[in-house]
Amino acid sequence: MRNFEPERLTLERALEAMTRETGLTAKVLRWEPKGGPDQVRPDALIEVAGGQGKQRFAVEVKNVDRFEILHHLRTFWPRDAREPLLVAAPYITMQLAERCREMGMCFADTAGNAYLRAPGLHIYVVGKRRPAHATPAEEGRAVTPAGLRIVFALLCQPHLLKTPYRNIAATARVALGTVGPVIKDLETRRHVTPEAGTTTGHRILDPDRLFAEWTAAFPTILKPKLNARKFRAPRPNWTEGVDLKLYGAYWGGEVAANRLLGHLQPATATIYAENMPTQFIVDHRLKADVNGDVEILDLFWDPQRLPGIRDVVPPALAYADLFTRTEGRDLEAAKMIYEQYIHPTLNDQA
Repeated sequence: MRNFEPERLTLERALEAMTRETGLTAKVLRWEPKGGPDQVRPDALIEVAGGQGKQRFAVEVKNVDRFEILHHLRTFWPRDAREPLLVAAPYITMQLAERCREMGMCFADTAGNAYLRAPGLHIYVVGKRRPAHATPAEEGRAVTPAGLRIVFALLCQPHLLKTPYRNIAATARVALGTVGPVIKDLETRRHVTPEAGTTTGHRILDPDRLFAEWTAAFPTILKPKLNARKFRAPRPNWTEGVDLKLYGAYWGGEVAANRLLGHLQPATATIYAENMPTQFIVDHRLKADVNGDVEILDLFWDPQRLPGIRDVVPPALAYADLFTRTEGRDLEAAKMIYEQYIHPTLNDQA
């Protein structure tokens, strides 16, 4: 069972700091720790009093250190929710605070920084220093380029946790000695737990939480290691009917969304290739351009052990690609890919 005491403490400290800095009072009406796959049930329901009355907020307790986490929360929060969402975090930087305000996302942190907007209520406090207790923890083995490769493989095929480490290493294309420390780190941070009745098997405790962490870390930790190269295509809609498997490559991003969902018209193309697909570049008259709309990256998993659908990357990677763009249509497509492809896989650990 996952320990929810850190989330409780973060929320209590955030509400105390908000009261201290704003004069508003707040109380927890209900605490609802998520222990299963429900993506939209809040961590808590609070009531804030002050100004012209009382306002309820649904609270998500989250360590927010990257923009992608905010976009993930906004995308999955139901638009018809009864209460507005408030993010309670250990600390929110000024840059993240401004992004929250731009997105209309309320927040409160344990330093006293806060943004609350509701009828009769408008609070924006920033610039409070990070408290000592909110110092970022040192990221573990699972949040390194090699660790993220391993976590990606586990998210795509959770049953790998029940197989020998050599299978995980081969699927993620990492050294065998890397796997054990990453699994140990995941176990220490309560992402995985030993499987009852086995000596080496594990299962993911909260797949959605691990997936959110991987999605947020991918663009800043793993993607920069994938040797990205930019090109410009000579005409629009050039990707239609192109089978990348002929070139040892796979579509990501918007083209992957178009292949998986059938309705997003790609404006950009993201490609993951075993090697630089020189013949593909020649065949489709791509021109090198650092500002181009075509991006080619190194393929970082074994496509034979971790196949996508036709010539498309595994859905988890298509989702992460779309989240790096943060445009409304891409975020909506990411949500649909999650609901149709990723969620069923994450929660099937048989």
